[in-house]
Amino acid sequence: MPDALHRYLSARLPQVSDVRIGPLTRSPGGSSRAMYFFDASWTGDATVSNTLALRMDESSTFKEPEISLHREFLVYRALMGTTVPVIDNYWYENDPSWLGQPFVIRQRVDDVHTSIDFASTAEKQAILENFIEIIAAQHSLDWRALGLEFLGAPQTPDSFPGELLEKWVRVFRREQLGPDPLTVAGIAALSRQLPSHVCKIALLQGQVGPNQILWRDGKILASLDWESAMLGDPMADLAYFSLACRPHVGDEFVEHLLDRYSELTGTPIQRESFAFYTNFQLFWASVVATTSLNYFGTRHPPRLEPLRAAMVRTRSMMRRFENSVTGL
Repeated sequence: MPDALHRYLSARLPQVSDVRIGPLTRSPGGSSRAMYFFDASWTGDATVSNTLALRMDESSTFKEPEISLHREFLVYRALMGTTVPVIDNYWYENDPSWLGQPFVIRQRVDDVHTSIDFASTAEKQAILENFIEIIAAQHSLDWRALGLEFLGAPQTPDSFPGELLEKWVRVFRREQLGPDPLTVAGIAALSRQLPSHVCKIALLQGQVGPNQILWRDGKILASLDWESAMLGDPMADLAYFSLACRPHVGDEFVEHLLDRYSELTGTPIQRESFAFYTNFQLFWASVVATTSLNYFGTRHPPRLEPLRAAMVRTRSMMRRFENSVTGL
């Protein structure tokens, strides 16, 4: 791989010479993409960083079109220079002659945190205050002007919840390995709970939480993981954000953050929609577990990442999903 990266960077940076690639280190995190960190050096000037990351189109959970490395790359590029901070993505490559599969070369930022798990309460609150400001700015972007129509807007704003549910029901049924009465009951319950009105269509991250950021000194430097980006109801992002943040800062502070979002955007929290998307995210976690177990059980040689993804989500999320289904 270092030799291939040497040839690739030499081809992409013809204005420099003596390109050298340092050792590659695989990131221990993530279950949907393989990520390698490395340093590069060269003689001459280039407009890219010497600290780099290689993101491989290697998924242990979903398939195209549920997630897409190329689509994620295009979203990153569209967001550069906007009010949503993102890291530089330099090149997307789908020629298999380089590494055998598609990949992205992008900037690596060192001396940052990727999780708030071990932050103090004050740090967590400061980071999430910053995060809700970023989400408000993201949902206010003109996605048409940014050229993001390729993400596919729903037929109408009000059709988004049904289209979203239908998409992931298809994924569940494709990946289902055996009887799963809980998820089937959840699908029926969600179908009865579909919101009747969507306030607007905005750019959604899809998985927006405190483990999808880079931060330092209580401030977010970059928003990560745009592979599930879509155009849809802002309440869907907020429901995911709420579920992810409540274990860290509690219900009262999360409600404060939702109030802050409404203050910044002028959009009130639509409680009917919020309840639906909260339950939908629990269903989505069930689909993640199903696809991950399928991947682990059917691919050779087996890999541990999908099994880990399934185990992390299964117990607590499935218990909450069961409670939500019985309450609908």
